[in-house]
Amino acid sequence: MPNFIWPHLKRRNVGTAGELSRVLHWMGVIAAGLCLMLAAEFAVEGWATHLSRSLILVALALALGTRGLRYVLARE
Repeated sequence: MPNFIWPHLKRRNVGTAGELSRVLHWMGVIAAGLCLMLAAEFAVEGWATHLSRSLILVALALALGTRGLRYVLARE
């Protein structure tokens, strides 16, 4: 299971761009989590279901986009 979550071993020396991509990745994951919580709130209340679906798509794009950025810059 850990290979599915973290497919490659973390490298020690990734340079400044790699460190920046790690920080941006985790900031994106946190933002995606907040978007998902807000989407759940809107879905439960029922008055903004369209906005809720849009927030879910934004969260998915944030998570995958920042992961891709980390993959490109840090090669992880």
